[in-house]
Amino acid sequence: MAQTRLGPLGRRTQTPRADATTPAIVFDRVGVTYGRGRKATTALVDFSLRVAGGETIALLGPSGSGKSTALGALAGFVRPTLGSVRLAGRDVTDLPPARRGIGVVLQSYALFPHMTVADNVAFGLRAQRTTRREIAPRVAEVLEMVGMGGFGSRLPRELSGGQQQRVAIARALAIRPAVLLLDEPLAALDAALRQSMLTELQRLKEALPETAMLYVTHDQSEALALADRIVVMNNARLVDVDTTENLWKRPPSSFTAAFLGGANLLPCTVGRVSGTSALVSVGSRTVNAEAPYPEIGQPEWAPGSPALLCVRPHALHVVSTRERNALTATVSAAVWRGAVTRLVLALDSLPDVAVQVDVPGHTPFEHGSVVGLRLPEPAGVLVSSGHSA
Repeated sequence: MAQTRLGPLGRRTQTPRADATTPAIVFDRVGVTYGRGRKATTALVDFSLRVAGGETIALLGPSGSGKSTALGALAGFVRPTLGSVRLAGRDVTDLPPARRGIGVVLQSYALFPHMTVADNVAFGLRAQRTTRREIAPRVAEVLEMVGMGGFGSRLPRELSGGQQQRVAIARALAIRPAVLLLDEPLAALDAALRQSMLTELQRLKEALPETAMLYVTHDQSEALALADRIVVMNNARLVDVDTTENLWKRPPSSFTAAFLGGANLLPCTVGRVSGTSALVSVGSRTVNAEAPYPEIGQPEWAPGSPALLCVRPHALHVVSTRERNALTATVSAAVWRGAVTRLVLALDSLPDVAVQVDVPGHTPFEHGSVVGLRLPEPAGVLVSSGHSA
């Protein structure tokens, strides 16, 4: 996409803009249940979240975790059973989608096949009864913004998947929304195109500094690349929410630690604690670990208490069994992934725990071979064994 000088996006919308003190989006204890009685299905439970203007939030979680339901409740596609949804302070819980002034980009793009690119982009403007004199320049503006300026006369079938996605984004932006929702927008693209479009979305975020974005994904790399904060969801509930850096470096729950980055969770016993550091016993070794201050309502780290040591696969090192302080392990599997080889190890002192380790390049390891495993310094970060999804 070529760099484009932006026009006056953001001056008009049906949705009021949030001021410095009013959140752009508020979910207030939203619950969604389908059906009744024994056949009732709970899709979202007690979901509360505030999103500031200009903030990008990623809803991250496995399939069926409730993230798309939360987005649907905000867009107006799903009616909450409990709670309320507000945009810039206005309760929109009962408003139809067309009256919320929200831009929405779906995984399927949902372009009208019989309409040209320009007509697809203009669809929301015509629904808002925008004058013909305003429509043409605004369509041209947003198409240039997403790098599709010369494609207005084409039909969707004449475009690649990535081009169709850009048109879908342009259509969402044409109404100048205060809030932009993206539901798995890259899931239908191949790996190379997904990476390219991720870069384009990063540029789009920079170009729209006042627009609040809610981005639904199950891909952690997308969430880390785009979001200011990540909401981790599981079983229809919000599990954790924090900045991307905090959730990566100091995950507050075992579910988040494992889901975001595939961390190893090694059973350990807490020893001496000093501030945010602790000595812990892992198998046959005593190591230093980070001990972040517990969340409100969670117990403090107590000497002798069980915990989990969160260690990322890339932070572990395979060494000689003769190296001092190395843990002895047996190779259960070795899978080459291009830049790294992913090993699965069984520790002699923790035989029931499968430890994943990434070693550089295409390194051959025989199944059943014995190796040494060295933990980093500090060895990792403590996660409560009782705080999970």
